[in-house]
Amino acid sequence: MKFSLTLKLTLAFIFTSLIGVLLVGVIARYVTAYEFDRLLRERTNTQLISTAQAYYQEKKSWAGFDDVARRQAAQQPPPLPGGNNPPPTNKQQPLPPPPVVLVDPRGIAVTGGGPYRVGDRVPDSVIVEKGSPVELNGVVIGAVVYLATVERDPREQEYLARTDQTLIYATIVAAAIALIVGVVLARVLTRPLRDLTQAIQAINRGELKQQVPVESDDEVGELVSAFNKMSADLAHLNQMREQMTADIAHDLRSPLTVISGYLEILRDGSLEPSPERFDLMYREAQRLQNLIEDLRTLSLADAGELKLYLAQHSSAEILRAAALSYEPMAKQKGIELKVSVDENLPTVNIDHGRMMQVIGNLVSNALRYTPQGGVIALRATRESDAVRWSVEDTGVGIPPEQLAHIFDRFYRVDKARQDGGSGLGLAIVKSIVEAHRGTIRAMSEAGKGTRMMILLPA
Repeated sequence: MKFSLTLKLTLAFIFTSLIGVLLVGVIARYVTAYEFDRLLRERTNTQLISTAQAYYQEKKSWAGFDDVARRQAAQQPPPLPGGNNPPPTNKQQPLPPPPVVLVDPRGIAVTGGGPYRVGDRVPDSVIVEKGSPVELNGVVIGAVVYLATVERDPREQEYLARTDQTLIYATIVAAAIALIVGVVLARVLTRPLRDLTQAIQAINRGELKQQVPVESDDEVGELVSAFNKMSADLAHLNQMREQMTADIAHDLRSPLTVISGYLEILRDGSLEPSPERFDLMYREAQRLQNLIEDLRTLSLADAGELKLYLAQHSSAEILRAAALSYEPMAKQKGIELKVSVDENLPTVNIDHGRMMQVIGNLVSNALRYTPQGGVIALRATRESDAVRWSVEDTGVGIPPEQLAHIFDRFYRVDKARQDGGSGLGLAIVKSIVEAHRGTIRAMSEAGKGTRMMILLPA
Protein backbone atom coordinates (compact mmCIF):
# COMPACT_ATOMS: atom_id res chain seq x y z
CA MET A 1 0.00 0.00 0.00
CA LYS A 2 1.34 3.40 -0.98
CA PHE A 3 1.26 6.19 1.62
CA SER A 4 1.79 9.84 0.79
CA LEU A 5 4.51 11.86 2.46
CA THR A 6 1.83 14.12 3.97
CA LEU A 7 0.20 11.14 5.68
CA LYS A 8 3.55 9.84 6.89
CA LEU A 9 4.50 13.21 8.36
CA THR A 10 1.06 13.57 9.98
CA LEU A 11 1.32 10.15 11.61
CA ALA A 12 4.88 10.91 12.70
CA PHE A 13 3.79 14.18 14.34
CA ILE A 14 0.85 12.49 16.08
CA PHE A 15 2.96 9.52 17.24
CA THR A 16 5.71 11.80 18.54
CA SER A 17 3.21 14.04 20.31
CA LEU A 18 1.41 11.10 21.92
CA ILE A 19 4.68 9.58 23.10
CA GLY A 20 5.64 12.94 24.59
CA VAL A 21 2.26 13.44 26.26
CA LEU A 22 2.25 9.88 27.66
CA LEU A 23 5.77 10.32 29.02
CA VAL A 24 4.79 13.62 30.62
CA GLY A 25 1.65 12.02 32.04
CA VAL A 26 3.50 9.05 33.51
CA ILE A 27 6.22 11.27 34.96
CA ALA A 28 3.63 13.72 36.32
CA ARG A 29 1.66 10.84 37.87
CA TYR A 30 4.77 9.41 39.48
CA VAL A 31 5.99 12.78 40.75
CA THR A 32 2.54 13.68 42.09
CA ALA A 33 2.22 10.41 44.00
CA TYR A 34 5.79 10.61 45.25
CA GLU A 35 5.51 14.21 46.40
CA PHE A 36 2.11 13.52 47.95
CA ASP A 37 3.49 10.62 49.97
CA ARG A 38 6.52 12.71 50.93
CA LEU A 39 4.22 15.46 52.13
CA LEU A 40 2.30 12.96 54.22
CA ARG A 41 5.50 11.56 55.69
CA GLU A 42 6.89 14.97 56.51
CA ARG A 43 3.59 16.09 58.05
CA THR A 44 3.36 12.91 60.09
CA ASN A 45 6.96 13.27 61.20
CA THR A 46 6.48 16.94 62.09
CA GLN A 47 3.30 16.25 64.08
CA LEU A 48 4.80 13.26 65.85
CA ILE A 49 8.03 15.14 66.68
CA SER A 50 6.05 18.13 68.02
CA THR A 51 3.85 15.84 70.13
CA ALA A 52 6.88 13.89 71.37
CA GLN A 53 8.71 17.06 72.41
CA ALA A 54 5.71 18.35 74.34
CA TYR A 55 5.09 14.97 75.97
CA TYR A 56 8.70 14.45 77.04
CA GLN A 57 8.99 17.99 78.35
CA GLU A 58 5.96 17.38 80.53
CA LYS A 59 6.55 13.75 81.60
CA LYS A 60 10.35 13.63 81.52
CA SER A 61 10.05 10.07 80.12
CA TRP A 62 8.49 8.08 77.26
CA ALA A 63 6.21 5.96 79.41
CA GLY A 64 2.71 5.83 77.90
CA PHE A 65 3.62 7.71 74.73
CA ASP A 66 2.63 4.77 72.50
CA ASP A 67 -1.02 5.29 73.37
CA VAL A 68 -0.71 9.06 72.67
CA ALA A 69 0.87 8.41 69.28
CA ARG A 70 -1.87 5.93 68.26
CA ARG A 71 -4.60 8.30 69.40
CA GLN A 72 -3.05 11.18 67.41
CA ALA A 73 -2.79 9.08 64.22
CA ALA A 74 -6.44 8.00 64.55
CA GLN A 75 -7.95 11.38 65.46
CA GLN A 76 -5.98 13.84 63.28
CA PRO A 77 -5.52 12.76 59.66
CA PRO A 78 -3.22 15.14 57.77
CA PRO A 79 -4.97 17.73 55.58
CA LEU A 80 -5.13 17.21 51.81
CA PRO A 81 -3.65 19.70 49.28
CA GLY A 82 -6.20 22.15 47.94
CA GLY A 83 -8.37 22.45 51.07
CA ASN A 84 -11.82 20.80 51.34
CA ASN A 85 -10.83 18.93 54.49
CA PRO A 86 -13.48 17.61 56.87
CA PRO A 87 -13.43 18.90 60.45
CA PRO A 88 -11.51 16.75 62.91
CA THR A 89 -13.47 14.16 64.83
CA ASN A 90 -12.95 12.75 68.35
CA LYS A 91 -14.43 9.37 67.44
CA GLN A 92 -11.81 6.65 67.84
CA GLN A 93 -11.27 4.55 64.73
CA PRO A 94 -9.61 1.12 64.83
CA LEU A 95 -6.84 2.12 62.47
CA PRO A 96 -3.60 0.14 62.42
CA PRO A 97 -0.58 1.85 63.89
CA PRO A 98 1.25 4.07 61.38
CA PRO A 99 4.51 2.76 59.95
CA VAL A 100 6.40 5.15 62.23
CA VAL A 101 8.49 4.25 65.24
CA LEU A 102 9.76 6.62 67.94
CA VAL A 103 12.98 5.39 69.52
CA ASP A 104 14.85 6.72 72.54
CA PRO A 105 18.56 7.67 72.36
CA ARG A 106 19.50 4.02 72.91
CA GLY A 107 17.50 2.85 69.87
CA ILE A 108 14.70 1.21 71.91
CA ALA A 109 11.22 1.52 70.33
CA VAL A 110 8.97 3.80 72.41
CA THR A 111 5.99 3.32 70.05
CA GLY A 112 4.97 0.32 67.99
CA GLY A 113 4.97 0.44 64.24
CA GLY A 114 5.86 -1.73 61.28
CA PRO A 115 7.67 -4.90 62.44
CA TYR A 116 8.69 -3.36 65.76
CA ARG A 117 6.86 -3.39 69.08
CA VAL A 118 7.40 -1.22 72.12
CA GLY A 119 10.68 -2.24 73.76
CA ASP A 120 12.26 -3.72 70.61
CA ARG A 121 15.67 -2.49 69.57
CA VAL A 122 15.79 -0.80 66.15
CA PRO A 123 19.11 -1.29 64.31
CA ASP A 124 21.34 1.75 64.12
CA SER A 125 21.57 1.43 60.33
CA VAL A 126 17.78 1.79 60.05
CA ILE A 127 17.79 4.82 62.37
CA VAL A 128 20.58 6.50 60.39
CA GLU A 129 18.92 5.79 57.02
CA LYS A 130 15.28 6.57 57.81
CA GLY A 131 15.31 8.49 61.08
CA SER A 132 14.73 12.15 61.96
CA PRO A 133 16.15 13.29 65.33
CA VAL A 134 13.89 14.63 68.10
CA GLU A 135 15.59 17.39 70.12
CA LEU A 136 14.58 19.31 73.22
CA ASN A 137 16.61 22.31 74.26
CA GLY A 138 19.47 21.18 72.03
CA VAL A 139 19.55 17.66 73.52
CA VAL A 140 18.65 14.59 71.38
CA ILE A 141 15.90 12.74 73.21
CA GLY A 142 15.03 10.26 70.45
CA ALA A 143 14.32 9.79 66.79
CA VAL A 144 11.29 9.28 64.53
CA VAL A 145 11.87 6.43 62.05
CA TYR A 146 9.62 6.05 59.00
CA LEU A 147 9.67 2.35 58.10
CA ALA A 148 7.31 1.76 55.16
CA THR A 149 5.26 3.42 52.45
CA VAL A 150 2.38 5.64 53.40
CA GLU A 151 -1.02 4.01 53.82
CA ARG A 152 -3.44 6.36 52.06
CA ASP A 153 -6.97 6.76 53.31
CA PRO A 154 -9.98 6.82 50.89
CA ARG A 155 -9.92 10.62 50.59
CA GLU A 156 -6.28 10.55 49.56
CA GLN A 157 -6.95 7.78 47.05
CA GLU A 158 -9.80 9.84 45.62
CA TYR A 159 -7.51 12.86 45.24
CA LEU A 160 -4.96 10.83 43.29
CA ALA A 161 -7.75 9.28 41.18
CA ARG A 162 -8.95 12.77 40.21
CA THR A 163 -5.35 13.66 39.29
CA ASP A 164 -5.15 10.57 37.04
CA GLN A 165 -8.44 11.51 35.41
CA THR A 166 -7.18 15.03 34.72
CA LEU A 167 -4.03 13.63 33.10
CA ILE A 168 -6.14 11.34 30.87
CA TYR A 169 -8.28 14.27 29.71
CA ALA A 170 -5.12 16.30 29.05
CA THR A 171 -3.73 13.44 26.97
CA ILE A 172 -6.90 13.27 24.85
CA VAL A 173 -6.90 17.03 24.27
CA ALA A 174 -3.17 16.98 23.43
CA ALA A 175 -3.75 14.14 20.95
CA ALA A 176 -6.52 16.12 19.22
CA ILE A 177 -4.31 19.21 19.03
CA ALA A 178 -1.43 17.07 17.74
CA LEU A 179 -3.72 15.68 15.03
CA ILE A 180 -4.73 19.17 13.85
CA VAL A 181 -1.23 20.63 14.07
CA GLY A 182 0.25 17.52 12.42
CA VAL A 183 -2.08 17.77 9.43
CA VAL A 184 -1.40 21.51 9.01
CA LEU A 185 2.38 21.18 9.39
CA ALA A 186 2.54 18.17 7.08
CA ARG A 187 0.68 20.04 4.34
CA VAL A 188 2.82 23.16 4.81
CA LEU A 189 6.08 21.20 4.77
CA THR A 190 5.14 19.10 1.74
CA ARG A 191 3.68 21.92 -0.35
CA PRO A 192 7.08 22.81 -1.92
CA LEU A 193 7.59 19.13 -2.72
CA ARG A 194 4.18 18.95 -4.38
CA ASP A 195 5.03 22.07 -6.39
CA LEU A 196 8.36 20.48 -7.36
CA THR A 197 6.59 17.30 -8.45
CA GLN A 198 4.20 19.28 -10.66
CA ALA A 199 7.11 21.26 -12.14
CA ILE A 200 9.07 18.08 -12.88
CA GLN A 201 6.02 16.55 -14.56
CA ALA A 202 5.71 19.72 -16.67
CA ILE A 203 9.39 19.40 -17.67
CA ASN A 204 8.72 15.77 -18.58
CA ARG A 205 6.00 17.03 -20.93
CA GLY A 206 8.51 19.35 -22.61
CA GLU A 207 7.77 22.59 -20.71
CA LEU A 208 11.36 23.14 -19.65
CA LYS A 209 11.22 26.55 -18.00
CA GLN A 210 9.55 26.02 -14.61
CA GLN A 211 9.91 28.21 -11.50
CA VAL A 212 8.70 27.10 -8.06
CA PRO A 213 8.18 29.79 -5.36
CA VAL A 214 10.90 29.74 -2.67
CA GLU A 215 9.11 30.11 0.67
CA SER A 216 11.85 29.25 3.19
CA ASP A 217 15.58 29.47 3.81
CA ASP A 218 15.99 25.87 4.99
CA GLU A 219 17.08 22.74 3.11
CA VAL A 220 13.76 22.57 1.23
CA GLY A 221 14.23 26.19 0.14
CA GLU A 222 17.74 25.36 -1.08
CA LEU A 223 16.33 22.39 -3.00
CA VAL A 224 13.69 24.59 -4.66
CA SER A 225 16.32 27.24 -5.53
CA ALA A 226 18.58 24.57 -7.03
CA PHE A 227 15.66 23.22 -9.06
CA ASN A 228 14.75 26.69 -10.33
CA LYS A 229 18.35 27.27 -11.44
CA MET A 230 18.49 23.85 -13.08
CA SER A 231 15.20 24.52 -14.88
CA ALA A 232 16.37 27.92 -16.10
CA ASP A 233 19.71 26.49 -17.25
CA LEU A 234 17.93 23.61 -18.96
CA ALA A 235 15.62 25.99 -20.80
CA HIS A 236 18.59 28.17 -21.79
CA LEU A 237 20.58 25.16 -22.98
CA ASN A 238 17.62 23.91 -24.95
CA GLN A 239 17.24 27.33 -26.55
CA MET A 240 20.95 27.34 -27.35
CA ARG A 241 20.66 23.83 -28.79
CA GLU A 242 17.82 24.88 -31.05
CA GLN A 243 19.70 28.00 -32.10
CA MET A 244 22.89 26.00 -32.60
CA THR A 245 21.05 23.46 -34.73
CA ALA A 246 19.65 26.25 -36.89
CA ASP A 247 23.07 27.93 -37.13
CA ILE A 248 24.80 24.66 -38.04
CA ALA A 249 22.19 23.97 -40.70
CA HIS A 250 22.63 27.49 -42.08
CA ASP A 251 26.45 27.38 -42.01
CA LEU A 252 26.51 23.96 -43.64
CA ARG A 253 23.92 24.89 -46.24
CA SER A 254 25.77 27.98 -47.53
CA PRO A 255 29.01 26.31 -48.75
CA LEU A 256 27.12 23.21 -49.90
CA THR A 257 24.75 25.37 -51.95
CA VAL A 258 27.68 27.14 -53.62
CA ILE A 259 29.57 23.90 -54.32
CA SER A 260 26.50 21.95 -55.56
CA GLY A 261 25.38 24.93 -57.70
CA TYR A 262 28.72 25.22 -59.46
CA LEU A 263 28.98 21.46 -59.93
CA GLU A 264 25.52 21.33 -61.48
CA ILE A 265 26.27 24.17 -63.85
CA LEU A 266 29.64 22.68 -64.80
CA ARG A 267 28.05 19.29 -65.35
CA ASP A 268 25.39 20.78 -67.64
CA GLY A 269 28.03 22.67 -69.58
CA SER A 270 26.39 26.04 -68.90
CA LEU A 271 29.75 27.34 -67.67
CA GLU A 272 33.24 26.51 -68.70
CA PRO A 273 35.60 25.22 -65.98
CA SER A 274 38.12 27.80 -64.85
CA PRO A 275 40.76 28.06 -62.13
CA GLU A 276 38.73 30.85 -60.44
CA ARG A 277 35.62 28.69 -60.19
CA PHE A 278 37.60 25.74 -58.82
CA ASP A 279 39.29 28.06 -56.28
CA LEU A 280 35.88 29.28 -55.14
CA MET A 281 34.58 25.75 -54.67
CA TYR A 282 37.79 24.80 -52.88
CA ARG A 283 37.43 27.73 -50.46
CA GLU A 284 33.84 26.74 -49.72
CA ALA A 285 34.94 23.15 -49.17
CA GLN A 286 37.64 24.39 -46.79
CA ARG A 287 35.07 26.50 -44.98
CA LEU A 288 32.87 23.42 -44.62
CA GLN A 289 35.80 21.34 -43.42
CA ASN A 290 36.79 23.99 -40.83
CA LEU A 291 33.23 24.12 -39.48
CA ILE A 292 33.10 20.35 -39.14
CA GLU A 293 36.48 20.34 -37.39
CA ASP A 294 35.31 23.06 -34.99
CA LEU A 295 32.19 21.07 -34.15
CA ARG A 296 34.29 17.96 -33.62
CA THR A 297 36.63 19.84 -31.26
CA LEU A 298 33.69 21.11 -29.21
CA SER A 299 32.07 17.70 -29.03
CA LEU A 300 35.33 16.13 -27.82
CA ALA A 301 35.73 18.87 -25.21
CA ASP A 302 32.15 18.40 -24.00
CA ALA A 303 32.73 14.66 -23.64
CA GLY A 304 36.05 15.21 -21.84
CA GLU A 305 37.88 13.38 -24.60
CA LEU A 306 39.85 16.26 -26.10
CA LYS A 307 43.37 14.88 -26.39
CA LEU A 308 46.15 17.11 -25.13
CA TYR A 309 49.85 16.49 -25.67
CA LEU A 310 51.19 18.28 -22.63
CA ALA A 311 54.72 19.56 -22.21
CA GLN A 312 56.48 22.36 -20.35
CA HIS A 313 56.59 25.58 -22.36
CA SER A 314 57.52 29.16 -21.58
CA SER A 315 54.99 31.94 -21.94
CA ALA A 316 57.42 33.98 -24.03
CA GLU A 317 57.70 31.14 -26.55
CA ILE A 318 53.94 30.94 -27.11
CA LEU A 319 53.15 34.66 -27.22
CA ARG A 320 56.10 35.58 -29.46
CA ALA A 321 55.32 32.75 -31.86
CA ALA A 322 51.70 33.92 -32.11
CA ALA A 323 52.78 37.53 -32.65
CA LEU A 324 55.22 36.46 -35.36
CA SER A 325 52.47 34.55 -37.19
CA TYR A 326 50.12 37.55 -37.28
CA GLU A 327 52.71 40.30 -37.72
CA PRO A 328 52.27 40.52 -41.53
CA MET A 329 48.51 40.88 -41.19
CA ALA A 330 48.92 43.52 -38.46
CA LYS A 331 51.34 45.54 -40.59
CA GLN A 332 49.00 45.29 -43.56
CA LYS A 333 46.20 46.80 -41.46
CA GLY A 334 48.46 49.40 -39.84
CA ILE A 335 48.15 47.92 -36.35
CA GLU A 336 51.03 47.71 -33.87
CA LEU A 337 51.52 44.24 -32.33
CA LYS A 338 53.46 44.21 -29.03
CA VAL A 339 54.63 41.41 -26.72
CA SER A 340 55.45 41.92 -23.04
CA VAL A 341 56.58 39.04 -20.79
CA ASP A 342 57.66 39.37 -17.16
CA GLU A 343 61.03 37.94 -16.22
CA ASN A 344 61.47 34.68 -14.31
CA LEU A 345 58.01 33.41 -15.15
CA PRO A 346 57.45 29.70 -14.41
CA THR A 347 56.73 27.38 -17.28
CA VAL A 348 53.24 26.10 -18.02
CA ASN A 349 52.24 22.53 -18.79
CA ILE A 350 50.27 22.88 -22.03
CA ASP A 351 49.54 21.43 -25.44
CA HIS A 352 51.60 23.72 -27.71
CA GLY A 353 49.37 23.34 -30.77
CA ARG A 354 46.11 23.85 -28.89
CA MET A 355 47.34 26.92 -27.01
CA MET A 356 48.70 28.40 -30.25
CA GLN A 357 45.18 27.92 -31.59
CA VAL A 358 43.80 29.79 -28.56
CA ILE A 359 46.15 32.76 -28.81
CA GLY A 360 45.80 32.84 -32.59
CA ASN A 361 42.02 33.01 -32.33
CA LEU A 362 42.18 35.86 -29.81
CA VAL A 363 44.71 37.82 -31.89
CA SER A 364 42.68 37.21 -35.06
CA ASN A 365 39.55 38.61 -33.36
CA ALA A 366 41.52 41.60 -32.07
CA LEU A 367 42.82 42.34 -35.58
CA ARG A 368 39.30 42.10 -36.97
CA TYR A 369 37.88 44.74 -34.60
CA THR A 370 40.88 47.07 -34.15
CA PRO A 371 41.00 50.04 -36.54
CA GLN A 372 44.11 51.27 -38.34
CA GLY A 373 46.60 52.86 -35.99
CA GLY A 374 45.44 50.73 -33.08
CA VAL A 375 47.56 48.57 -30.77
CA ILE A 376 47.30 44.91 -29.79
CA ALA A 377 49.34 43.90 -26.74
CA LEU A 378 50.17 40.32 -25.73
CA ARG A 379 51.28 40.09 -22.10
CA ALA A 380 52.31 37.37 -19.64
CA THR A 381 52.49 38.07 -15.90
CA ARG A 382 52.83 36.12 -12.65
CA GLU A 383 49.78 35.78 -10.39
CA SER A 384 50.23 33.73 -7.20
CA ASP A 385 50.69 30.11 -8.31
CA ALA A 386 49.49 30.79 -11.85
CA VAL A 387 50.49 32.59 -15.03
CA ARG A 388 48.19 35.12 -16.63
CA TRP A 389 48.17 35.68 -20.39
CA SER A 390 46.27 38.58 -21.85
CA VAL A 391 45.44 39.85 -25.34
CA GLU A 392 44.42 43.49 -25.20
CA ASP A 393 43.36 45.68 -28.10
CA THR A 394 42.25 49.26 -28.64
CA GLY A 395 39.36 48.29 -30.88
CA VAL A 396 35.65 49.04 -30.89
CA GLY A 397 34.99 47.01 -27.72
CA ILE A 398 31.99 44.90 -26.82
CA PRO A 399 28.67 46.30 -25.49
CA PRO A 400 28.04 45.31 -21.83
CA GLU A 401 24.81 43.45 -22.64
CA GLN A 402 26.70 41.20 -25.09
CA LEU A 403 29.87 40.62 -23.06
CA ALA A 404 28.36 37.75 -21.05
CA HIS A 405 27.50 35.82 -24.24
CA ILE A 406 30.68 36.06 -26.28
CA PHE A 407 31.79 32.54 -25.30
CA ASP A 408 28.43 31.04 -26.34
CA ARG A 409 28.43 28.88 -29.43
CA PHE A 410 27.46 30.55 -32.70
CA TYR A 411 27.20 33.90 -30.92
CA ARG A 412 28.32 36.87 -32.97
CA VAL A 413 28.64 40.37 -31.54
CA ASP A 414 28.16 41.78 -35.05
CA LYS A 415 25.08 39.96 -36.34
CA ALA A 416 25.54 41.38 -39.84
CA ARG A 417 29.13 40.14 -40.19
CA GLN A 418 29.48 37.53 -42.93
CA ASP A 419 33.20 36.86 -43.23
CA GLY A 420 33.14 33.11 -43.08
CA GLY A 421 33.44 32.86 -39.30
CA SER A 422 31.37 30.12 -37.72
CA GLY A 423 30.77 31.81 -34.38
CA LEU A 424 32.51 28.91 -32.62
CA GLY A 425 35.95 30.46 -32.18
CA LEU A 426 35.61 31.76 -28.61
CA ALA A 427 33.61 28.71 -27.54
CA ILE A 428 36.53 26.54 -28.73
CA VAL A 429 39.00 28.85 -26.96
CA LYS A 430 37.10 28.45 -23.66
CA SER A 431 36.90 24.67 -24.04
CA ILE A 432 40.64 24.34 -24.70
CA VAL A 433 41.57 26.61 -21.78
CA GLU A 434 39.30 24.71 -19.39
CA ALA A 435 40.75 21.42 -20.62
CA HIS A 436 44.10 22.79 -19.36
CA ARG A 437 42.48 23.46 -15.95
CA GLY A 438 42.58 27.17 -16.68
CA THR A 439 40.03 29.96 -16.88
CA ILE A 440 39.32 32.71 -19.37
CA ARG A 441 37.34 35.90 -18.99
CA ALA A 442 36.81 39.08 -20.94
CA MET A 443 36.80 42.74 -19.98
CA SER A 444 35.64 45.34 -22.44
CA GLU A 445 34.36 48.87 -22.76
CA ALA A 446 32.55 49.95 -25.88
CA GLY A 447 34.73 52.25 -27.96
CA LYS A 448 37.88 51.67 -25.88
CA GLY A 449 38.88 48.07 -26.57
CA THR A 450 38.74 44.55 -25.20
CA ARG A 451 41.00 42.54 -22.90
CA MET A 452 40.98 38.74 -22.94
CA MET A 453 42.66 37.14 -19.89
CA ILE A 454 43.72 33.51 -19.53
CA LEU A 455 44.81 32.11 -16.17
CA LEU A 456 46.85 28.90 -16.32
CA PRO A 457 48.32 26.90 -13.40
CA ALA A 458 52.10 27.30 -13.25
